[in-house]
Amino acid sequence: MKVFVLIPKKYVDFIDEELALVKTAYSDILDYIIVKNTNTKTYLSRDKIEKIKSLEFDKLIVMDKLKPPQFINLVRELKRDVVDRILVILEIFANHAGSREALLQIELARLKYTLPLTKEAIRYAKLGELHGFLGAGRYGYEKYYTMLKKREARVRRELEKLRLIRSVRRKARVEAGLPHVVIVGYTCAGKTSLFNTLTGLSKPVGPEPFTTLSPKSYKVNYRDANFIVTDTVGFIRDIPPEVIESFYATLEEVAEADVIVNIVDASKKITEVISEIETGKEILRRIGAYNKPIIYALNKVDKLQSFKSVLSEVEKHVRDHDDVIPVSCVKKLNIDLLLDKIREKLVVKRYGVNEEENIRA
Repeated sequence: MKVFVLIPKKYVDFIDEELALVKTAYSDILDYIIVKNTNTKTYLSRDKIEKIKSLEFDKLIVMDKLKPPQFINLVRELKRDVVDRILVILEIFANHAGSREALLQIELARLKYTLPLTKEAIRYAKLGELHGFLGAGRYGYEKYYTMLKKREARVRRELEKLRLIRSVRRKARVEAGLPHVVIVGYTCAGKTSLFNTLTGLSKPVGPEPFTTLSPKSYKVNYRDANFIVTDTVGFIRDIPPEVIESFYATLEEVAEADVIVNIVDASKKITEVISEIETGKEILRRIGAYNKPIIYALNKVDKLQSFKSVLSEVEKHVRDHDDVIPVSCVKKLNIDLLLDKIREKLVVKRYGVNEEENIRA
């Protein structure tokens, strides 16, 4: 299936990242263009619509959030399928979902996002029947819309049951005296690689975004410290609110953590590294977890000739009480140093600063 991609100008500095998202779901990209100006009716100007019409492709991918009228009008103009950025992300999620919970979360996100689109599409289809104020055609689309709303309510109920089960398990860990360490970070930064390194497991890793959708937890014993490590879903720039809410079960693990390890791909350009750190900070604020102790693990430093400049630059963009540690999950570089820092923060959180100073002494 050939796809043509539209990338808004706000992502002009992150074209490779946006195209990587598209390639994860659709491998055959015909071409892409940067959209500098949009309109509220059809998103694209008339000239661009006519130009795109003449191209041979099967689906239009718009790496932006489309409003319902823009969605419907683009489909009517191009006579081809249209998918926006949120639906691309949800399609990637669906391809990687392995658990019942992940599948339900994806369905909920898709329902929440497509309900307004469905209502708008059916309204357009029934427009010819609307004699006077909303005429007889009104009842057709309201019935279908109500059916989707009922399905959404059922999915929410099922997810709530699974959330309660997760809550019981988390409570059992707390009662057993096991603190909780969560690995977060930008997609493809190496979260699952770090999880495998810390736990000795071999969970699937890959270069494509969102390899991990459901949280993975495992107990780690290090020196005199025992704690649970959890791997989570990756962050992305401008993560849609629909995804934030629907993946609450995953993000809930972050909000309840004792320590957060934010892993960053240090092999990228320094501007991208800082941008991804800021994106992660914003997401942690939105889920109420930015007040937690945070350790920034600069991963893939084995690919750098010198990581000192990256280290000093990152330290300018984190809080004074956060720690920054260069690591390599592949080469096992500074993993003991990272574990020591995790242990230190857990001790401080449990006993207070004075107790930690006594332990050091």
